[in-house]
This record gives sequence, C-alpha cells and structure tokens, in this order.
Amino acid sequence: MIRNDNKGEKVMDLETKKILMNDCSAMDLDSVGSYITKDLLVFPIDCNEPPETASEAEEMCGVHIYDLSDEWFTSLSVEDLTDFFTFVELNTHEILSGPYGIWKTKLWGKWEEVNNCYMNLDAIGVA
Repeated sequence: MIRNDNKGEKVMDLETKKILMNDCSAMDLDSVGSYITKDLLVFPIDCNEPPETASEAEEMCGVHIYDLSDEWFTSLSVEDLTDFFTFVELNTHEILSGPYGIWKTKLWGKWEEVNNCYMNLDAIGVA
C-alpha cells in the first residue's frame, strides 16, 4: 500500500517495498552514490570517468558488502539503511544467520551512534 504522509510525500509500507524488491537484480543507494547487486557487490553510480589509480579501478569492479568501510555504512540515509538490509535478506540465500546477524547488529549500532538516530531492528521489520 502506498500512502501520503503528513508532508505530502508518498510513503510505501514495508510489505509493498518487500514485494517490489524481491528478485530485483540491483538497487540504488542514492545517499552514498552507490548501487548494490544480488551478488552483494556495491558499485559507484557515476562511472563516467576512467579510473586514475589502482584502488579506483578495483572499486569499479565492485566491493563486496563485507569489505565496505564503517564510514560507508554510517553515511547511508535511514531509508537506504533499511532498504539495504531488506534487499540483502530478500535476494540472498547465502546468509548464515549467526555471523550475518552479529555483523548486521554491529553495523546497525554503529550507524545509530554516529547518526544519533535510534531505531529498533525488530520494529522496522528488517531483522
């Protein structure tokens, strides 16, 4: 269901968002200028310039989500953070609940601390 919030913006409920994300091959994360693929690789959205250094060339080949820096994660907007984890969980069958859950909880806590915005993983429905 899509509804209008009090600011006149269209807001999608979690179930509708999950349906639209299911089986998508990629998703944009505009707050960090990146997109993520079903292979859990993150690429820059704007790849118009050729790489000048070896590290830039490596980045153009994609960075696995487990290799992203804490700074990258803490720069995600609230919506991109929740969409990121929803996308990963809906489109990946390789998640080991123990290690993945610990990793996600650690990143979520760091994001909350840096952004001074506290959200309950269970209440949002991402967990």
